Amino acid sequence: MREIAFGVALVAAALSCTRSSDSRDAGTSNDAGVIPRADRTPVASKKEPLPAAPPPVDAAPVDTTIVAAVRSSCRLVYGPAEQPFRGTAALFVRARELLLVTNDHGKPRIFPIPIVAPSAARAPRAAAAAKPLSFVTASWPPCEIAEPFAYCTGDDGTVYRTTIGESDTKAVAKGRPGRRIAAASLGNGHAAVATLDTRRTAVGEVLTAFVTLDDRETRQLSEDGAGATAVRMLPRDHGAVAVYLDARSAMTPVHARTIALDAADLVLGSDRVLFVGGPSERGTDVTLARGAGSLYALVPLAQSMHEFGMATIEVHDPPIDDVPAVWSLYPNGLDPAPIGATTHTTQLSAQLSDRGGAWVSRVRPSGTSAQSRRVLELGRINESGAFTSMGVLADGDGVTDIAMTTDAFGSVWILYGNMSVAWLERRVCF
Repeated sequence: MREIAFGVALVAAALSCTRSSDSRDAGTSNDAGVIPRADRTPVASKKEPLPAAPPPVDAAPVDTTIVAAVRSSCRLVYGPAEQPFRGTAALFVRARELLLVTNDHGKPRIFPIPIVAPSAARAPRAAAAAKPLSFVTASWPPCEIAEPFAYCTGDDGTVYRTTIGESDTKAVAKGRPGRRIAAASLGNGHAAVATLDTRRTAVGEVLTAFVTLDDRETRQLSEDGAGATAVRMLPRDHGAVAVYLDARSAMTPVHARTIALDAADLVLGSDRVLFVGGPSERGTDVTLARGAGSLYALVPLAQSMHEFGMATIEVHDPPIDDVPAVWSLYPNGLDPAPIGATTHTTQLSAQLSDRGGAWVSRVRPSGTSAQSRRVLELGRINESGAFTSMGVLADGDGVTDIAMTTDAFGSVWILYGNMSVAWLERRVCF
């Protein structure tokens, strides 16, 4: 069995032709390259060219060398706009504003953008936004939003909670520096934050998931005997659901459990193993997507020795064991393989999202060649978990972080980039 597992791991590693080590533990980007704006012609390259693009949705003249907007069935109505911060942010819609919430060493820094009704269909392409005159650096990892709070991690791993728009920052938890956190509102003014930290066991130090209600005592979230390398959390009904990965060199279990409030105390549901995937890489992550009345965990993994793609795993209510994955295969493997998705946080956005499913944006190879460029692709997940592409948005080379949300007009906002640059787009899809 050891020889089989070792062989599978070797083949899976060979699939990831453009892999690079994940340096996020140190708070740095995997790729410091600048992401080209969607209305800018990329610099000439010896990389494999993309297939010919279909006719554009907009009536504006099109340069066929452009890799973004041209091939998407979603009309660009804002951007791509370079943001005045270096790094990534959490996206939060409040009334008629989009709030981009960056991490300023444990405190939220907010960049508001007005949300107006999108122009009529077939309108000319959105005008290019002006380049910011100055930039600030956003700390890694990004903040997490659990309305009305923003949870942000300090440089030493301390997690601080701040009411959005206020200055009541307070330390509430502690995690491993450089590791992403997760947060969810639980109702009645309560919220929980999940962190990752090492725990000493009989077999040595194990990365483990923990959860903290408000500013109270921290409890272990992941079960004994199971590690946790990534954790995500979303509100559901009157509680929340937490999903965490236990990425290993031989397999990748995906766990889930409910979190509820009883007499102002946390009650953890049974730990369920939703799915067990094959070998993972150091940068393997999980993304939650909600829409079409369902919640899904999205994990980029090798499906077999010869295939790599996005595994879509439904998170039932309550979670159950052994859920079959719905696969959307990529032309080739890659690591890291960033994925962003919408999770709707308001009733209106929930209604809009449920009409067509969750929005998903992901970086994938454009072809089967090891030298093929990466592209940023937009699509939706329907009620059965199947992914339908809405086309390519931008050049994906260098993209390591993706955040998404929807607004009351049914349009989707996508923030993408790395620790050197961030671009924001707004799209209306047909």
